[in-house]
Amino acid sequence: MQHPVIDMGGVGEALFFVHANGFPPASYRQLCEGLGGRFCIRALEQRPLWGERRPPRRLSWRLFADDLLEALKQQYDRPVWVMGHSMGAVAAALAARREPARFAGLVLLDPVFLPPRFVLSTRLMPPGQKRRIPMIRRALARPERFSSADEAFDFYRGKRAFSALGDEALRDYIRASKAPEPDGGLRLRYSAEWEAAVYASPPLVQGTLRRLRPTTIGLRGRDSDTLRPEMFARWSRWQPEARLAELPGGHLFPLEHPRETAQAILERVPEK
Repeated sequence: MQHPVIDMGGVGEALFFVHANGFPPASYRQLCEGLGGRFCIRALEQRPLWGERRPPRRLSWRLFADDLLEALKQQYDRPVWVMGHSMGAVAAALAARREPARFAGLVLLDPVFLPPRFVLSTRLMPPGQKRRIPMIRRALARPERFSSADEAFDFYRGKRAFSALGDEALRDYIRASKAPEPDGGLRLRYSAEWEAAVYASPPLVQGTLRRLRPTTIGLRGRDSDTLRPEMFARWSRWQPEARLAELPGGHLFPLEHPRETAQAILERVPEK
């Protein structure tokens, strides 16, 4: 099966991008433009965007790592830099742990590195209890259809999670995440069921980070509520050779501050 990959532009060294839960690649247009003078960027549309509205009953993020490795095999015959945000960063780390020879290096943007206690307790929860976790409850309650792009913009503009995105970035997200319908409306491409299932199944990462071989750049949003300061500090101990830094913004800092994020990446990726 040919995995769906889109061209994000740019010239130069190859960079493959893996997006966050609920944020298709074109949401990151401004970030990729900022990197386009150094990198030729392609991006994987991950499995929740393939048209199947319901996820597997028991979802493992290793499925996303499998998809990434298959896409790399289809796209490149040499090692390449791989950049991921949030869930995409974890998929990249899992894939690099398994097949490090395919990676020239990793750029991990606010990866979902959660405390082991939280991960293990979530795994043991019955499905009904998981659905009461706030982020899962919010995902399942989110509307999947809008009458127009303007209605979608007004809806997201009023949500705290999107409050730090500029209008241009928010419109990029809406164009990327909503598919037009015959009546002129828009339907969410990335279903609420997939988004909730991802939130309900985060992996343990300590062993993966301790064994990563490719050069690793890790960036955290200073106000992130996903990669918290204590886990960021653990990451620096687990992978002391990684080039870690904090940037202004929250978990969505690559969308909130795309030019600053691009500059921070360019400053840390070694020249060939």
